[in-house]
Amino acid sequence: MREPTVVLCHSTRSWAQDLHFFLMDHGGAVVRGYVMSGEDALAESYDVLLVDDVTSFLTRRLVGSLQGRSVKIVGVFDADDAHGAGKARLLELGVDEAVPSTTVPAEFVQVVARLAGPLIDDDLELAGILEEVGSRQQRRGATGAPGDAPGRPGGGRIIAVAAASGGAGATEISVALAGALRDQGGATVLVDADEQAPAVAQRLGLGLHPNIRTAVDAVHHGSGDLEHTLVRHSGMGLEILCGLPNPRDWFELRAGEVAEVVLELSRTRPQVVVNAGPRVDNLPDLGGPARFGVTRAVLGLCDTLVLVGVATPIGARRIVDWLADTQNLLAGTPVHLFVNQYPGGSFAISELELELRRTISPASVTVAPYDKRVARATWEGEPVARGPFSKSVHRLAKVVGLRPRATAK
Repeated sequence: MREPTVVLCHSTRSWAQDLHFFLMDHGGAVVRGYVMSGEDALAESYDVLLVDDVTSFLTRRLVGSLQGRSVKIVGVFDADDAHGAGKARLLELGVDEAVPSTTVPAEFVQVVARLAGPLIDDDLELAGILEEVGSRQQRRGATGAPGDAPGRPGGGRIIAVAAASGGAGATEISVALAGALRDQGGATVLVDADEQAPAVAQRLGLGLHPNIRTAVDAVHHGSGDLEHTLVRHSGMGLEILCGLPNPRDWFELRAGEVAEVVLELSRTRPQVVVNAGPRVDNLPDLGGPARFGVTRAVLGLCDTLVLVGVATPIGARRIVDWLADTQNLLAGTPVHLFVNQYPGGSFAISELELELRRTISPASVTVAPYDKRVARATWEGEPVARGPFSKSVHRLAKVVGLRPRATAK
């Protein structure tokens, strides 16, 4: 269980400062910060907002928006107001609870705890979801070729695609790999779970709705049907779950809820390709906002990881650093390295593969030579035409995808 997180609106009354000092000394809740506008209040991820009745930006619309994100609101009114106008305004706006400004900090803590209810840490929530599908060793199975993950019992395989740094081409690889896996046989769904720079919908010229936020509402809140949140790309034969319409809305996604969406898709599809973000920093442990939790959840959930990097000295360094930062999350997950758009010739490519295998020891290494068809396809919003890039991705698909069943003779 974790303590509730709270945000305080700036106030000229003493209750806000007294409460902040009390929480610093005694705990009971974590102060995420202070806000001075409605935009600020919507830009953070937290459990309870505490706000004065005279706060200028407190409106019914803001209250409704916050409550739609499961944020509870405690309104504080002037205890010396004989007419009760402040309390009446708070109740009219629809706050969850109205309390007088003379409330002592310990009572504030009790109100916050009651409104927030039991809170599960994102990592614990994800651990509970993973428990449904057994241990990582059971998911991997005792047989199979090196780097070949058979998927969880009763469900399909989850293949995460992430970049060691932004701009390496993880979105392009995700799209191409999902298409290649579909060509090999077996329904494949592509999920854009990049909370930093979601771009699958833009890449393929798809609409921004429905999207992963809609899917979370369908699975976690029972609002709609998950099947109706998928968009079918007729040219590629793929089902696609688009990412956030705006990356600034990242705080609307909880890691455990996204993990449940991915798991639900894997129960009905043999292959789920998830485009994850490049950042894995656990910022809450450093006192920062609860960001990049979705990426950490996807990495902890996947059966196979495709890590995309660039063939430069800096790119190689970032690959090594990224793997070091994620070793606890991956915990034995097969890692297939894809080096994108390498400008060297065939001899240089073979030398690069040998060096990467010696230094990193991935399950496989695929080096894609530079291919001008990639840029052309990006501008046209179409799959990359057959060429060096697509051939490289199809080689990768044969390694990480489902093995075709043998036909009876």
